[in-house]
Amino acid sequence: MRNRLQTLVKSLLVIACISVSFNSSAQDPEWVDLAVHNFGAPINTMWAEGELSFAADGTMVYCSARQDMAVAPGDPKDLYIATFNAETGSWNTPVNMGIPINAPPATDADPMRAGDDREPWITADGNTIYFKSDRLATTSPRNANDLFITRKVNGQWSTPELIGFPISTNVGNEHCPAILQDGETLCFASMREGGYGGSDIYCSKPDGNGGWQEPVNQGPNINTAAEEFHFSQDKDGMVYFTSSKPGGFGGTDIYSAMMQGENTWAAARNLGSQVNTSGADMCPAFPPGDNTITWFSTRDDNSLGNIDIFWTNKLNVSE
Repeated sequence: MRNRLQTLVKSLLVIACISVSFNSSAQDPEWVDLAVHNFGAPINTMWAEGELSFAADGTMVYCSARQDMAVAPGDPKDLYIATFNAETGSWNTPVNMGIPINAPPATDADPMRAGDDREPWITADGNTIYFKSDRLATTSPRNANDLFITRKVNGQWSTPELIGFPISTNVGNEHCPAILQDGETLCFASMREGGYGGSDIYCSKPDGNGGWQEPVNQGPNINTAAEEFHFSQDKDGMVYFTSSKPGGFGGTDIYSAMMQGENTWAAARNLGSQVNTSGADMCPAFPPGDNTITWFSTRDDNSLGNIDIFWTNKLNVSE
């Protein structure tokens, strides 16, 4: 019982520290509230960092192209886990999730199997991670990647399993998995036939037999002839996603849309110039507390030299 209480207290302290680090408690907005912040070291490096997500206890999973900790030389991206240090108020050194979570290159089996593992989504309980991988990629038919799942069993992450049809397909290049706030709806991007253009966002619920229902395209308020991907929902029901549709600030911008019902969304709105830049701004996620938004960007202001992860207070978001 004492150990359980200590674990609970530690978890609460971590969440509190993360909330304080990401959120100002001042009555009037100060510079911390109004600024866009680089996550800094040890998360961001001279290499490219990317998609991230958070468990309810503050555990963060993300991907990086860093070569000093890669599972194999030249590995495009690996998945990493980082925990927050409540005593120092900063992130602990991230840990490469290792093999078999991260697959080394297997170009001898197929030239498209470069060892690219990225776009992780960790569930609130911290026990399941969905992600994209090219470990089963095929040149013919040309399928660059599929979705996989790993579960924590007795403190160890299981060998990733393919999330099969109708989620992963032979030609859809499925990517960017995420679970909505209901805790069961899996959303992802796919280039399968019948969409509006490039990658469209689809959502699916469990079928009750260990599989998934036929995915539903999220419709014209979300998807366009351009690229849409990475659905991330906050506790208010607002969903945030990436789009390359015309009219934004750069190559890809982050948009939001309010949920109006199952698979139904209000018109999407650009998050504005505080978040979006002339570069690529992508893949939003929410730390504990839900008062801030995180994403990664090619923006050149406040950068550590490559693609970095950033955060800002939600008050800077245009909705």
